[in-house]
Amino acid sequence: MAGHGRKRHLNRHNLPLATKLARKGKNQWVKKPIPGKHPQSDSISLVLLLRDRLSLAENARQAKKLLNNGEVLIDGVKTKFLGAPVGLMDVVSIPKLSLHYRVFVSKGAIALKEITAEQAGLKYCRIIGKTTKKKGKVQLNLHDARNFVIEKEEDRFKTGDTVLTSITPKQEIKGILKMEPGAKCLVFKGKHAGTVGVLEALMERAGSKATEARLKSEGESFITLKNYLIVVDDKF
Repeated sequence: MAGHGRKRHLNRHNLPLATKLARKGKNQWVKKPIPGKHPQSDSISLVLLLRDRLSLAENARQAKKLLNNGEVLIDGVKTKFLGAPVGLMDVVSIPKLSLHYRVFVSKGAIALKEITAEQAGLKYCRIIGKTTKKKGKVQLNLHDARNFVIEKEEDRFKTGDTVLTSITPKQEIKGILKMEPGAKCLVFKGKHAGTVGVLEALMERAGSKATEARLKSEGESFITLKNYLIVVDDKF
């Protein structure tokens, strides 16, 4: 009996909240993001973004034509995969149309913010871990599966900080946004997902419980998890 391969499509009724598409539409089945730099639950396939979010294609065939022509870039790189995953802080560009977008979270769902060509050259990346390498070097592990190796004496980074990285023509660290009281943060997960607030305090918890964070937004304070935050700046 032949085995079944990995399912490449989802029924609209079973879409994760992160994609949050209209439940009714011409296409009952929608393409799943392929395994990659973002979890499926926190990403959207490129074909859905082009067709259902940006209305740049009426169907997958038209979307595929855009990709085959090299008209769509994710983080400065051309892709030909309809199922390419697009997630938090990715930069999507269609240079031929002078369109550039930054992916973020709003009201618990993936959203797009139109940005300038200059802004599209930088990406916000959350440090999710650090690894000690040979000869004393340190590797910064970022939320989009990229890594940067730096010299030990250059290491002023902590897990949870945000690094501003260039994406073209060369990937480099251009700045750091520290996760500390007073920092502007976007909540990208949990019941407060999509809220932007000012970090008031980080609160360690006993045992192995995750560190909590208290933020203030529009005059109201609330509690979330540190791991649900990404530090941004006033240019975000």
